[in-house]
Amino acid sequence: MNCPFCGAEVDRSGTCDRCGRVQESTSPTGWRPDPTARHEGRYYAAGHPTNRVRDGRAQSSDPDGGRMLPDYVELPASRSSIRSTWLGTGAATVILVMVAVVAWVLLMAARRPPPPPETGYLSALKEAGLTNQFNSDANAVAHGHQVCRQLEDGGPQQGVPADKIAVDSFCPQFTQGFHTLDSATVSGIFVVTDSAGVDAIASDGATCQGANGYSDVGRDTQVIVKNGKGEILATTALGQGKGNSANCTFSFSFPVTEGQDRYVVSVGHRGEFSYSFGQLRTQGVQIHLGH
Repeated sequence: MNCPFCGAEVDRSGTCDRCGRVQESTSPTGWRPDPTARHEGRYYAAGHPTNRVRDGRAQSSDPDGGRMLPDYVELPASRSSIRSTWLGTGAATVILVMVAVVAWVLLMAARRPPPPPETGYLSALKEAGLTNQFNSDANAVAHGHQVCRQLEDGGPQQGVPADKIAVDSFCPQFTQGFHTLDSATVSGIFVVTDSAGVDAIASDGATCQGANGYSDVGRDTQVIVKNGKGEILATTALGQGKGNSANCTFSFSFPVTEGQDRYVVSVGHRGEFSYSFGQLRTQGVQIHLGH
C-alpha cells in the first residue's frame, strides 16, 4: 500500500519512510515529518496536512507547500508563530533604526564645519603651559597672526615655542623651515674684592654691600641685558650681598632666548660685558670688581 499523506510506499509494519507509522490512527492530529521535505515538520489536523510548519523550535506558515498535498487544510496562524514573527519584525526594526541613527550622526559630523584655527591655537598654548605669556586670549591670537605676517613679509623663520604653535595653527606652510629658539636661565655673580683694605665693603659679618668708592653696588643695583642693537632683553637686580669686608658676592639670574647676535650685560654703571648665547648657557656671568 501507499502512504495516504505523501504517496510513498508503506512497509509491512505500516511505516512510511517520510511520515512514520500511518496506521495507528485513522485521523492523527499533531506534528509529523513534512512530506514535502520543505521543513522538518508539518502539523496535521484530523489526518489532514496543514499550512503550519516548524524547523527546530521555530514555527511558521507554508501554505504553498501544503497545497502540494492531498486533503490540505489551511489553519490560522498560531500564537507562537505570530509572536515569533512579531519579535523578528521588532528586532529588524530596531536594527534599522540604529543604523539610521548612526548614519545620521556621521552625516551631521561630516557636515559640521571645522573649528576655527584660533580655537586649536589657544588649546595648544594651554597644553604647552604658555598662556601666561599673554594678557588675554585676544592678545595671544593677535600675537599669533602677527608672527605669520612677519614670516609672509620675509622675516626670519625662527621664534619661541609660542611662535611655533602660531605657525602650526595659522600659517602651516612655514612649519617645516621654522626653527624654535632655545631658552635658558642664566646664573651670574658679581664679586667686589677689597684685598687692600680701603673700606670698599661694608659688612656685618654675614651680609655686605659696596662702600665708599663702591657705594653704588648693593642689593638694588640693576642688571640689564641688551642685544647688539641696544634693545633691552631682560632686567633684574643684584640682590643681597653675602660675605665679609674682604669679599662681597652678589648672586642673580635672568632668562634669555637664543637668536640675538650678542648679549650685553651691564651692572649699574660698572661697564658692559658681551657674551654669546652659548657662553651664557654654559658659563653664566662672572664679574669681578676691585683688587
